[in-house]
Amino acid sequence: MESDRKEKILTCAQMREVEKAAVAGGLDYLRLMENAGSAAAKEIRRRYPVAGRQVAILCGKGNNGGDGFVIARKLQDEGAAVTLVLVCGQPQTEDAREMYARLRSLDIGVVSLETEPYIAASSVKEAALIVDAVYGIGFHGRLPDPLRSLFRIANASPSPIVAVDVPSGLNGDTGEADEDTLHAALTVTFTAAKTGLKTEEAAPYTGDLLVAEIGIDAALLEPYGPGRTVIDWPMVRPCFPPRKADANKGDCGRLLAFCGSTGMLGAAMMAAQAALRCGVGLLTAALPRSLYPIAAARLCEPVFCLLEETEDGDLALSNRALLREQAARADALLIGCGLGSRPGTEELVLDLLASSDRPTVLDADGINILARHIPIGKTGNAPWVLTPHPGEMARLTGLSIPEIQANRQEVARRFAREHGVTVVLKGRDTVVASPDETVLVNPTGNPGMATGGSGDVLAGIIASFLAQGMNARDAAMCGVFLHGAAGDRAAERLSQHAMLPTDLIGELGALFLNLEK
Repeated sequence: MESDRKEKILTCAQMREVEKAAVAGGLDYLRLMENAGSAAAKEIRRRYPVAGRQVAILCGKGNNGGDGFVIARKLQDEGAAVTLVLVCGQPQTEDAREMYARLRSLDIGVVSLETEPYIAASSVKEAALIVDAVYGIGFHGRLPDPLRSLFRIANASPSPIVAVDVPSGLNGDTGEADEDTLHAALTVTFTAAKTGLKTEEAAPYTGDLLVAEIGIDAALLEPYGPGRTVIDWPMVRPCFPPRKADANKGDCGRLLAFCGSTGMLGAAMMAAQAALRCGVGLLTAALPRSLYPIAAARLCEPVFCLLEETEDGDLALSNRALLREQAARADALLIGCGLGSRPGTEELVLDLLASSDRPTVLDADGINILARHIPIGKTGNAPWVLTPHPGEMARLTGLSIPEIQANRQEVARRFAREHGVTVVLKGRDTVVASPDETVLVNPTGNPGMATGGSGDVLAGIIASFLAQGMNARDAAMCGVFLHGAAGDRAAERLSQHAMLPTDLIGELGALFLNLEK
């Protein structure tokens, strides 16, 4: 039943790809359904007494319902008094209809929620065991109203609920749960765990999580690499040991921030403020000379490296030597926040990337410049962290935004592996993918952070950690987690509507107090 496949974690789309490959290799979907229902029934019999007991099996109209029909057959063979509750009407898929037809000669009661809601409710109330075979990996959005009262009855019952593949009401990719999601005591998922089942948000609904093999060759899972890990405080805390008692500013990292341009100085300022608040010892802000009076009036802490401009406002190529010199003195670089992408600026960015051996964060215009030079042609072993939003990731990969959003973890993992960089794919459940194919998913943050400037704050945080000596993966991991946690604190204090990106910077101190305890 259980195997090392429990270490594999797939998205729902990836699971469908694996099943499709298994069918192309000689299995058929009906056999997979029989195997899945049999595996779940076997685990139910192992965990719970069923002989002579009332069992209510809630079945949807798709293939998860088909799994439920197989379970009904197997549990009746063990002496259970089975009642099928068709919660969405008659089965609609070909394989589910076939499995339903196989029950006709058996003494199994069938109740329709649509036409017999009171009998359906009584069947659930009287059951000693409830099996959830309604949606599986097919659920997203919100539960339809007709199911809510029945699910509330099931959740109020003292009898255990066993979920088949994914508890109904839970998004198998994200772990997002409807308020009436069924609370399973046991979830039997198939072939590999689904990403949403491993989130903190899903834990109250999954109960014990078991992975059942259903005859799919393990080799078909190999292209998907290791599973994702959800970032939490125990992962972040060890990255922040106490500072030495005799520490000086040079011990705490030197960061060169090549950011800012006319009209977009705010991005550079927010990134710099965030980097400073996260403890970098020395920050050099390289920006156009014409912007110095404004920047110096806002920030006292940085050293400024003033870049010459051409008559039309572009950066002069004569700045090449100065930027190389400043990069050689730094422990890490931050390139891109509000930088613009005019020809001179682009030439300077490419020169700096080609000549520097320092860990580098590329954000915003740094990414846009890089996207015009794919393949990257990355030289040396200096780690790079790219922090794209989905639109920037589309420019890097040539994929559409919907394609990226449908398979965020795999897109980020593939790009990280192919180009030898760490990718921070921003958005809900921000993904951190490393060249070694490790994928981390961030649970912190909220929609109030969806405003211009939040990404600049994140880039500054990650760059600060890189300059202080963290490796790229840890800097990205800690950066996205603390950035989101700061956003959550700001939302609690100010609301999601009223919070600003600069408010995130103000919340970082309290988070570091927690880390220093």
